[in-house]
Parts: sequence; structure tokens; C-alpha cells
Amino acid sequence: MVDDSAGDITGSLSFYSEFISMVAVVCWGVSSDYLEKRTINSISFVIMGIIVIAYPYAKNVYPTLLLLRFIYSVGTAGTTCMMAGILLEIVPGERSGLASGLIGTASGLGAIFAAFVLFSVPTRMAHLAESQFDPILINYGYAVIGAVTIAIGVILWFVMPKNKRHISSITAEKPNLIAASTWKKRSVEVVDNLKHGVLAAKDPRIALGYVSSFFARADEVIITHFISLWVQQYYIDIGRCQVGAYCPYASSSTQTMTGIAQSVALVVAPFFGIGSHFSKEWSLIIAGCIGVSGCIPFAFSINPTANTSLAFVILLAMGEYGMIVAGLALLARDKVRPEYRGGVAGVYSLCGCIGIMIVSKVGGVLFDKWMKGAPFLLLGIGHALVALLALIHFIYLMVKKYVYGQKDIKVFS
Repeated sequence: MVDDSAGDITGSLSFYSEFISMVAVVCWGVSSDYLEKRTINSISFVIMGIIVIAYPYAKNVYPTLLLLRFIYSVGTAGTTCMMAGILLEIVPGERSGLASGLIGTASGLGAIFAAFVLFSVPTRMAHLAESQFDPILINYGYAVIGAVTIAIGVILWFVMPKNKRHISSITAEKPNLIAASTWKKRSVEVVDNLKHGVLAAKDPRIALGYVSSFFARADEVIITHFISLWVQQYYIDIGRCQVGAYCPYASSSTQTMTGIAQSVALVVAPFFGIGSHFSKEWSLIIAGCIGVSGCIPFAFSINPTANTSLAFVILLAMGEYGMIVAGLALLARDKVRPEYRGGVAGVYSLCGCIGIMIVSKVGGVLFDKWMKGAPFLLLGIGHALVALLALIHFIYLMVKKYVYGQKDIKVFS
């Protein structure tokens, strides 16, 4: 075994790091009132790079590895927060949709790059070690990736646009008073936004979007963490790899599965966007069904590296991207009152964070105590639930329009 509690450890680390990210995003947002966004972005990349280099040297899970994940989460929260902030600051409102689409595409390409390039770094450095199974290859791989991340952080500081910090004379004279006032104001804004976001869920479409966020974000973490863990466990069980040693077979299989799956899903994702223009509910229903057809069979697979497993993972990834696109379409601007839009976006993200925390933790425990495919079974149930709720809402709209004669109800689009 890799570890009798490997799944629980993986799920717990994801749970705690996501919680830290939620807190850190707010802190970085307030800090951006005093620091340039490019500075925060660069600091965040440097933090992530340093932690990546230090990661393989952790001697224990608690507290060392947990502390490293906490610090890494602070870095990821900074980049995420500043990405949204910079988008709002430099992109004209009429082009924000295009910019958001490009960011989504770049995120997908990043996942593909990680699968096809980053996973193979230790293997490509095998000539530096005594054998291809030498654990030192993991250290080398993380060192290279961490160094590149730090370099990117430094480069971004020079190439990103500057933003002016509006600091009045009062702020300069009484920085502590202004800081306290800003924190209080920001706290009130956060609470009000969350309240508005919750109230907006009275609209069934927005509530459905929240549910889709819960499971779509969980998809991302389960695919990232538990596929590689299951594949590594499989190769150890059949004797092709050893506990504590670098496993090139697991790295290669994971690279192939996730890389191909993310590539196909990225190509298919725009079609869910097109479909949402005709029927948002049916786009979500189809995405949910595709996810179910991938998650459930893969959860009961005997060999996670088989060609059939690859097909299931592709369907899983397609369902993930489809739910993200279709779920976001449910939160269209014309469906949300202006004063609720910030709150809706916040609650949508919060639901995703909660989904990651719950599904990763529960899935990790079931991975150890029940079966290796348990996290994917949870996702399958989630996809089925989203598809069912979307179908119920579609039928509800049909009944209101054609049975009760409410002609103003829009069933499609």
C-alpha cells in the first residue's frame, strides 16, 4: 500500500487548504488597496514556487506537509484574487465576456500543460539519478517546476501594468485608523454580498447554478488528486513500483489519462456554451448525464489504467467542463438584479469551495475504508443529482407555460 490512510490524508489536505484559500482571498483583496496588484501577483507566484521546491522534503504529514499546503494556498489565493481584480481594472466592460472566455481557455491549456509536461519532468531527468525509480527524481522535478514558477513571478512584476494606489493625505497621516476602517467596510460588504447571493437563490435557475458549482469544482480536485493516487496504488499492488520510490509507470499513465481527457473536454466545452443559448437546463442535463456515464463505470473499474478507463475519464472531464459552462450560463446578467450580481458571484464561488472541502474529505475517507473508486462514485451521484434537478426545473417551466398558460415564461434560452 502507498499508505493505509493515503486517501484520507489527500482529502484532509485539500479540505484544510481550501479553507485557508477562502480566508486568504479576502485578505489579499483588502491588501490590494495598499499594494499594487502586480506586486501581490508576483509575491503569490514566488510563494508557490518556494513551497513547490520544499514540498518533497517534508518529513511528515502533520504538521510539516499541512503547513506547506497552507502557505501554498495563500499563494494560489493571491493569483486567483488578482486575476479577477486585474480583469475588472483593465478590460472594458463590453469585452469582459471575451476576456473571461480567454481566461477559461488559458486555464484549460494550463491543465493540459501540467499533464503533458510537468508530470514528465522527473522522467526526463532520469539520467541524473542511478535509476528511473530513484526518489531523488521527485526532488529534481519539484525543484525545476518551483524555480520556473518563481521566475514567472519575477517576470510578471516587470511586464504587468501598474495600478495607481489612491492614498489620500488622511491615509498617510493615520494609516492604522484607515486600515481598520477599510477592514470593517470590507467585512460589511462581504456579509451583505453573501446575503444578496443567498436571497438571489429564490430564482430556481440561480439555485441550480450554485448546485452545479458545488460538484463541478469538486470534479477538478478529484481528477487532479485521486486519479494519480489510484494509479500509483495500482502499480504498487501489481508489483511494478515500490512504496517510497518514484514510479515512472504511474506518472506516464496519469499524464496520458488526464492530458487526453482535459484536451478533449476543452474542445467540447464551447458546444455547451452554444447549447446554453437554446436551453440552459438541457445543456446542464446533458453535461450531468455525460458526467454520470464517466464517473460511475470508472468508480467500479478494476484497472484504472485500461483503455476503457481512459474513455470514462474523458467523459468525466467533459461532464466537468460542461457543468462549469452551463452552470455559469444560468447566472446570466439579465437573470440577476444588479445589486445581487456581486453576491451571486461570491456565493457561486463559495459553493464551489464547499464542494471541494466536503467531496474531497468524504471521498478520501471512502478511498481508504471502502474502495479506490469511491470519490468518483460520489461525483457520479452529484452529476446525476444536478441533471435530475435541471430536468425537474425544465418540466416545471413547461407546465407553467403550457398548462397554466403563463406565456411570459421562457422555456428555452
